[in-house]
Amino acid sequence: MACVAFVIISHSQELAEGVVELASQMAPDIHFEIAAGEDTGGLGTSMSKVEDALDRALARIHKPGSDSCRRGVLLLTDLGSSTMVAQTVLELRGNPKDCMCVTAPLVEGTVAAAVAAHGGSGLAQVAVAACQSAIDLAERARTEIAQITSVVLEPSSSRIFEITSQQILEEEMTVSDPAGLHARPAALLVRALAPMDAQVWINDVDASSVLELMSLGVRQGQHIHVRAQGLEREEAMRCVREMLQGHGS
Repeated sequence: MACVAFVIISHSQELAEGVVELASQMAPDIHFEIAAGEDTGGLGTSMSKVEDALDRALARIHKPGSDSCRRGVLLLTDLGSSTMVAQTVLELRGNPKDCMCVTAPLVEGTVAAAVAAHGGSGLAQVAVAACQSAIDLAERARTEIAQITSVVLEPSSSRIFEITSQQILEEEMTVSDPAGLHARPAALLVRALAPMDAQVWINDVDASSVLELMSLGVRQGQHIHVRAQGLEREEAMRCVREMLQGHGS
């Protein structure tokens, strides 16, 4: 069982259910709880709903005999007031170490974090994956703003991991999966590469990010350029080749 469960906090029940449905497709077996809408059923947020959802998620994660050091619940929210409610709930509980609420886009952050949790990451790593999705989106937005306005923005660091080995392998590949490099294939590739001591780029985007891979819009039959760097670069390149050209699953 995964170490991390999720509480999705939204003003809208339908929005929260859609986010959970999407993330569950890419990271099956992850447990989600929803706290959405006011107590009366209208749009808004409810502290009691968040508290109840958090209790259910914690009960799911902390079972007798489980290793609790990496286990926990990640709370993700849609708008400012829901974030305030989530933070208030945690503050009233003394900010427990097994609960975290991070600033991340609800859809992208949930997907990225759920994929990390499905791969066995602990709470801190899952929270980082959610935050990284915000950084990735911000970098793309900066590029788009520059293109629209012709304003050059100062670059910011968006990478959390450093690569120590300087040798890079490069290879051209053709994607054979009928789904291209979208949704499920992207999530499967990210999970397969996660344990390897290597950094991989596909068409110059970070292959450790589901959102970055999906943003490429690669379809079946398209050619891609793959680069791999790190101690296990050869294994990583072989993994990409088998999954994208050999239709791995």
